[in-house]
Amino acid sequence: MSKIKKFSSFILNLFILTSFTGYGDEISILEPTALMKHETKWLVQALEQAHYNKVKIQDLNASKFLNSYLKKLDPQKIYFTNSEVELFHKNITPTIITYFKQGNLYPAFEIFGKYQSNAVSRLDSALEMISEFRLVESNETYLFDRTKAIWSANKEQLDLLWDKLIRHGVLNELVNTVDSNKSYPNKEILNGLVSDAQKVLNDRYTRWRKNILEFESEDVQEIYLSSLTQCFDPHTTFMNLKEKEKFDQAMNNEFVGIGAVLTDVDGFCTIKELLPGGPAEACRELEPEDIIIKVAQAEGPFVDVVDMKLSKIVDLIKGPKDTIVRMEIKPIKSPTTTKIISIVRDKIKLTDKLANASIHMVEHENKNHKFGVIELPSFYGSAGKGPKATDDVEELINVLKKENIEGLILDLRRNGGGYLSEAIDLAGLFISRGPVVQVKNTDGKIRKKFDFDPKLVWNMPLILLVSRQSASASEIVTGALKNHKRAIVVGDKSTHGKGTVQSLLQMNLPFNFMQSAKKGSAAKITIQKYYLPSGESTQIYGVKSDIVLPSVNEFLPIGESDLDNALEWDSIAPVNHRRTENEFVYDMDNVEEIQKRSLDRQKMAPEFDYIHQNIEIFKDRKNKKNAVLDLAVRLQDKIQDTNSTDQLNDLYDSFDGISFPKKEIKLRIVEDQLAKSRVARGEIDLETNSSIEEEYTKPDSLDIRLHESLRIMSDWLSIREKSQISGTPFSEIKEI
Repeated sequence: MSKIKKFSSFILNLFILTSFTGYGDEISILEPTALMKHETKWLVQALEQAHYNKVKIQDLNASKFLNSYLKKLDPQKIYFTNSEVELFHKNITPTIITYFKQGNLYPAFEIFGKYQSNAVSRLDSALEMISEFRLVESNETYLFDRTKAIWSANKEQLDLLWDKLIRHGVLNELVNTVDSNKSYPNKEILNGLVSDAQKVLNDRYTRWRKNILEFESEDVQEIYLSSLTQCFDPHTTFMNLKEKEKFDQAMNNEFVGIGAVLTDVDGFCTIKELLPGGPAEACRELEPEDIIIKVAQAEGPFVDVVDMKLSKIVDLIKGPKDTIVRMEIKPIKSPTTTKIISIVRDKIKLTDKLANASIHMVEHENKNHKFGVIELPSFYGSAGKGPKATDDVEELINVLKKENIEGLILDLRRNGGGYLSEAIDLAGLFISRGPVVQVKNTDGKIRKKFDFDPKLVWNMPLILLVSRQSASASEIVTGALKNHKRAIVVGDKSTHGKGTVQSLLQMNLPFNFMQSAKKGSAAKITIQKYYLPSGESTQIYGVKSDIVLPSVNEFLPIGESDLDNALEWDSIAPVNHRRTENEFVYDMDNVEEIQKRSLDRQKMAPEFDYIHQNIEIFKDRKNKKNAVLDLAVRLQDKIQDTNSTDQLNDLYDSFDGISFPKKEIKLRIVEDQLAKSRVARGEIDLETNSSIEEEYTKPDSLDIRLHESLRIMSDWLSIREKSQISGTPFSEIKEI
């Protein structure tokens, strides 16, 4: 008998699913489609032909892959036993590579079927355990983060684990409810609190169970194939149609729909927010907290969406531009009635994810300075007339220049990357000409990408504010401007460390599967590594800050080095380049003096004492791996935690008055959208509004790292001014 036939026999014997759960819900046995077979074969071919490391499916570590898939399904190791996992490895790993070559996804679906059956059975038992919970004194502990734990040896050990899990869950709810300023509650109050905790946990596990039952074939396929791609590197992923749409929306900051944010509240599709200027707001018949009961397409029949999976409801409401969707609504203002509304779908611009700016008035050495701050959430772009990061930043800089700012801070702390082309163009706003990045292909060929546009949009002091979350395109801009000695980098010790380039490959559908040119899966595959003009890679190590600010990020697993299968660091030859005479460049002696001043402040300023205390509290809590399953002990721990947190919050609140006054600046597109929103709400007539706030106001809370960056900019201007008085030139021409 062949290995595949043995495997099929093993599957039939091992994975017999019950048709109904203990609560009467039918488990839908999911199966792969014919299209999925084609997609899998296409993905394997795309990986072998396009991936930077020239991967071969034959070289796949089947055991490592299977562990990755099981980890995605059961990260806390609460559904499978070690004996089940060993059986998977014994019977499945020998055939995995063969099945991938054939495009066969049966291993994925059979393992998922076992997972779903185990999970629903466990959750049914958990619901009974919750209802039977009784408080008892105990010195037992529960390991609450089991991602690195071993699998339970057998069902009996897993039973004990679940007993602890449920007790831990109920105790957590009790601890969250009990006022830490009061003594241990009496029996009557405690019984009521236990009942409340049981209800909260019952609702949570019921939703959890419902989510597992609502898995679809496409979800299983996406998890399984992404487990495959991420065996080669962490940024190579498979995208089914739904994931591809999410990716496009995030990159382009726009989509076609009604302009409403939806959420699931106990099985009811509830409107959480109306996006400014969107059709949902413009119709003036919807409010946040309204409930959507039914959905219909134009004159088609209504579909009941109560208890429907939220992603399916979104699919019903979304559709082509200029088409009609009808909805039956239960208004929050009149919950005993319903009404039917019709909305014409339109293109929605996600303006809250675009660049924004502010002007800060900073007093330093008895002088007032105006500094501009631009926050760029991502390097977004669009193939058409949609928003582009470089254009938006240039627009904001031009507005800031009219306000006579003396220095500019580009805030990239939360910028995880985006389009490579936008990174190159944006770096060009700050240099006249020169290299921005070098890109090495899988064949070893290196291409040098330059900014050839001599236009300088900003040619004065520039600070880049970064963090460990600043990744990819953010690191290209940061590294290039640091190499050019154009900007001082301030923030965490280094950026994220992602030095790879991905390309989105659209799957070519065979004729018998064609629906439309835009419908189909895709793969985001690592095809290149990039290097700074200096030849250094940012991979793993990122771009180091010139001035380091203390941060809890240093102790979080959020860098490239924390990801499995990350590509290695290396370097290539630098690009020799001579700057033009009129380009701003900082003096290293000045930077050293600025570093010294900032370090002196960090030793003395109370806000940095707050950061250090916060770091120590985080490290202490991070080191606690187990929770005691006793209410009295947990309440005592809560009192200690609350006291330390309250003291820290009091210290932070004392900083409210030290923020520098600022006023906001909006992009024209954002102001236009807000104007439409005001018209839709009947507040004002449509008119041109200034993109700049009238008055300076102090922020409600202190952004400590931005605040220090503004002080660093003040120091920089002060040092440059003294250099000018002494006759020292501001900049010089050097080769890099």
